[in-house]
Amino acid sequence: MAEVWIVYKAEDMDAPGWEARQLMPRGSLTDILWENWSSEEVPTLPKPGDRTRDYKSDESGFTSHGKDGDWVVTRVNQFSSFDTDLRIVVAYCQYQPIEAQWQELRRGKPIEELLETEGAAF
Repeated sequence: MAEVWIVYKAEDMDAPGWEARQLMPRGSLTDILWENWSSEEVPTLPKPGDRTRDYKSDESGFTSHGKDGDWVVTRVNQFSSFDTDLRIVVAYCQYQPIEAQWQELRRGKPIEELLETEGAAF
């Protein structure tokens, strides 16, 4: 199973929000908007026209709401390692703000409830 590192980058360093994009701990500026790892058998990769997603958490720290973001993927480059199963996908994005509504995320059953159900089946 391949690991895929997906990096979303602004088309240029001067794109809106540049003041907030700092690398820690040095505080230098970056054009990276967001990144994530995927170990799925068939990962869902970004494609031109896709929008980034914004999320917010409730008071307990769980991600509770999501909405379409202000960044649109304009092009995608993929790189693969010859030595390992690592792939890197770079999605270049352009700032195109929209008015999007926050939507509550649906959640599955709590783990405790799932374990009780599984235990009852044995």
